[in-house]
Amino acid sequence: MKREFFEAKHILRLAFPMVTTQLLWMTMPVVDNMVVGKLGASSLAAMAIATTYYWLLQLLSLGVLSALNPLVAHAFGAKKTDHMRSLIHSAMAVAFALALGMGTLLHWGRPLLEWVGQDSELLIESEKYLRAIVWGVPFYLTFIVLRQFCDSVEDPKPTIFLVFVGAILNGVLDFGLVFGLWGLPNLGIAGAGFATATVQVMLCGGLLVYVSVASRFQKLRLWDQWEVNWIHIKEMLRLGLPSSGSMLAEMAYFSGSTLIMGLLGVTAVASHQIALNVASVTFMIPMGVSFAVSVRVGGYAGREDWGGVKMTGTLGQAICLFLGILNASILLIFAEQIVALYSPDAVIRDLSVQLVRIAGVFQIFDGLQVLGIYLLRGIKDTRIPFFNTLISYSCFGMGLSVWLTFYRNMGPVGFWIGMISALALAAFLHQKRFKKLISAQLFLASTESKQ
Repeated sequence: MKREFFEAKHILRLAFPMVTTQLLWMTMPVVDNMVVGKLGASSLAAMAIATTYYWLLQLLSLGVLSALNPLVAHAFGAKKTDHMRSLIHSAMAVAFALALGMGTLLHWGRPLLEWVGQDSELLIESEKYLRAIVWGVPFYLTFIVLRQFCDSVEDPKPTIFLVFVGAILNGVLDFGLVFGLWGLPNLGIAGAGFATATVQVMLCGGLLVYVSVASRFQKLRLWDQWEVNWIHIKEMLRLGLPSSGSMLAEMAYFSGSTLIMGLLGVTAVASHQIALNVASVTFMIPMGVSFAVSVRVGGYAGREDWGGVKMTGTLGQAICLFLGILNASILLIFAEQIVALYSPDAVIRDLSVQLVRIAGVFQIFDGLQVLGIYLLRGIKDTRIPFFNTLISYSCFGMGLSVWLTFYRNMGPVGFWIGMISALALAAFLHQKRFKKLISAQLFLASTESKQ
């Protein structure tokens, strides 16, 4: 029992800075949209198109780079210092290749978006943003590599400080570059892109300096020589590509939900967006806990302590379930007060209150499913979770949501019930997979000990 208490304390101590970082990170796109929104409805619409396209490409890159987390955590747990140095350099090489691809697609984003039917006039403005933010892409992906490394060796605090400074700098630069204040050029929507790119350069530079000078990393001799290992790159792609697929399947479902709400009218879209925004903010808490649990699980797995993996997974489930129930209670009780912050329209508010309360139940399953996928990622299992995610969201979830919305005439409420069901199925499949793998490892370990 003493070990469980120590582990729970360790998870929470590690999770707090990770949750804080995620919440601070969310403020940046919110401020971007608020500032650009002052330019007018067309600028905001152009921004929405550009950022959706940008985040899609970014998500695919982040999925690949997320493979670094379990690889470093395993090496950290096994105390393989040289292994970690090679992993960082290999991940940077992957990040550079991803930056080239992502940068090319951003630079030529306008013809691609025209090809899929987006408004050509809006895309003139969207292109300005995309061609501004593209300058930050290599720095941002390098920052992600360094952040994954720091998180995986249980040192997330420097990232909090940098993201906090970055959020403030982003807000200042947004106003300065979008409106031409304080002697800065008036760049309109492009200013928001340059502001974000500048912050990404700062974040990368700050974390690069930290890992280079921090005493705890001196033994790594990170920059003595460049060590790109093709075996590590292959392993990253093996783990990372299915993770990208999982993220894409989830994003397609939740982004597609907005398009489907558009078929039901303005009230449905607005109410859905309010509920989805509320759920996205509260989701950052179990997601941060899941990051921490994944790091701890990876460390135990690196030491081949499968009892420790099982204990951490069980504690993580208990913590996320508690947080889910807490978040659900808050949304159920204070739904009207929360919605009042978003819209004065009585019709929108009535539907939004219903959806926010449904989003309360959503919290429980959302926390358990994200924990499940991070537990599996922590033990280097990403291929089966990808198929489970595909089944849960793209097949079962979307099918049920559309059926309840249109064929059972339940409207937005039906779609949200479908989303809850999809999350519940994903949580069940991920948790079942984790228990199966850990039981097999514990059985194998007990068999070997008897020989």
